[in-house]
Parts: sequence; C-alpha cells; structure tokens
Amino acid sequence: MLWLISLISLAHSYYKIDYGKTDYPGIDSPKCGPEIDLVKVKDQHKPSQIRLSYTTDCTEMSIMWTTSYVDHINIVNYGLLESALNYSAIAISHSYTWYDGYESGFIHEALLINLEPGMKHYYQIISNDRESDVIPFTAAPRPGATNVPISFFHTGDVGVFGTSVMVTANMLKSMEEKEFHGMVHCGDIAYSNKFNGSKPKWAKQEIWDTWGEMVEPLAKKVPYMVAPGNHEMDFPDSTGENITIYTKRFIMPGNERYYSFSVGMVHFVAVNTDESIGAGTTQGKWFENKLKYINENRKLWPWLVVFQHRPIYNSNNEV
Repeated sequence: MLWLISLISLAHSYYKIDYGKTDYPGIDSPKCGPEIDLVKVKDQHKPSQIRLSYTTDCTEMSIMWTTSYVDHINIVNYGLLESALNYSAIAISHSYTWYDGYESGFIHEALLINLEPGMKHYYQIISNDRESDVIPFTAAPRPGATNVPISFFHTGDVGVFGTSVMVTANMLKSMEEKEFHGMVHCGDIAYSNKFNGSKPKWAKQEIWDTWGEMVEPLAKKVPYMVAPGNHEMDFPDSTGENITIYTKRFIMPGNERYYSFSVGMVHFVAVNTDESIGAGTTQGKWFENKLKYINENRKLWPWLVVFQHRPIYNSNNEV
C-alpha cells in the first residue's frame, strides 16, 4: 500500500485531476475501485501523458507522450536555453488495440541527444501542430560525479486511487522545495490488468491513460523509471502471463523488463521479480554479470541501488 507522508493542498491543478482533494471515498480500501475519473484518450489532442526516462548515456534523454491521432510530424525541440530550442528530435509513433475494443491513440517516442551532463535543459513537444509548454529538465550527471548529491523519489503499488493522487501531490510539493533527479517506481504501476486473477471486473486500459495523466506534472520534469510488478502481467487467454502493455507504455534501457542506468555516483539496477533470476537463467546471468561490472567500477559508482517489485524478505502471508 502507499505510504502517505502528509496531506497537502496545491494552489494549482493540472488537467481535471484535483491534487488538493483529501476526501476521496473508500480511501482506505483500493478494492473499492478507481476514485478518480478515467481519462478518455480520444479527447487528448495535444501532447499528453508526457514522461521522461534515462538511457545508459548521460548525454541522452528519452521522452514519451500520447495524442489521440496523427496527421503531422511529431517532434521535440530542445536546448540549453528556454528561448533557444535549437535542436530537434523526430518521434516514432505506435498504437495498440485491446481485447475489449480499446484503442490507445498514438504513443510517441523520441530520443534527445548531445545533452550537457548535469545541466538544465528545456524542451517543447510539437505534435499534430499542437504545442506543449516549454518544460525544464536536468540531464544526468556524468558517472563518477561524486560532488553531485543525488535525490530520487521511490514508490510502488500506485494505481489511480484517491491516495495515489494525494501521494503524487506530496511529491509535486517536494519538487518545489528541492531538486530531484528522478523517480523509481517498483511495480504495480496503474492496476489496469484484468486477466491474471487478481483484479476486479472494472479493470480497463483507460486506467493506463489516467495514471499517465496523473503523474505527468512530475514525469515531464524528472525521469520516471519503472520495474514491472505482477499487475503489469496481463493475458486474455490461457497462454500464460505476458508483459505486452508495459513494454508499449514505457521506454526503459535494455529490454525494459530488467536493465540498469547510472546517475552521477549511483548505479541503479532494475529487476523483474515475475521472471526467474536463478543461477543459469537469462536474467540471472545478466544480473550476475552486471553486479560484477559495477563492482569492478566502484570508483565511478560507490553507491548501488537495486529495485524490484517483490521484496526479498516478506512478512505478508498472502503473497
């Protein structure tokens, strides 16, 4: 469950999500269903659900957003000055449909290159001749930059419940008070899955769009890094669990299920706990080689952070 540090009220709100609201019904029980209105992607004509993510290169940044349709080129203009966005990245676009007739709209992915490590940059999305705001972000410090303090948010089991909005509001408030380099989200991201026996009948893909809209004010400014959880596993038949929608919704380094990246003096490793990591398995061999490589380069990364959905030790008898 989510840990709510404090209840806060923001003077501003984004889209139709009220980040200052604290009286959501059923707030102590996620089983009561979603407590915020679901977003309809067909209404998202301008760039929406904007999210940044790190790559393995401190001079790069990935960016993803959604629109309801495509009829023009989709680009990101960016640069070191808000008034001089002199570089451009062209996006690739894809969409998907789901078993119940859901249509995702178009999900756009672009890669910003030749960034100045550790420096503040600005970008603006132009999609179907509609513009986003000019948005600031900071590129990752170089590996081994031990003089740069690193701050990350960390959460898991979020969804689109009332508590989800309130915790997001708390993080937005924290961003006004200090600089953060990113977010680590340890699985069970939106709770849109229906078929793995752990979700009520109201589960639907619109929950992904609602979650994307909810976290956008944070994710468009700091990279949002995720690891899959059991609620990212969804399958409409008896062929077994898969991770199809997760890989369509996120741009993570490597194979996106398990990967690593570095930010200054910290190396992060994401592990998929719904895939075997035992000795001799594909993920297990990768993990062992990755830890060996990091250990050989501890002068660059004196700090190692491994994040995953299921805990190594657990007192919950139900899992």
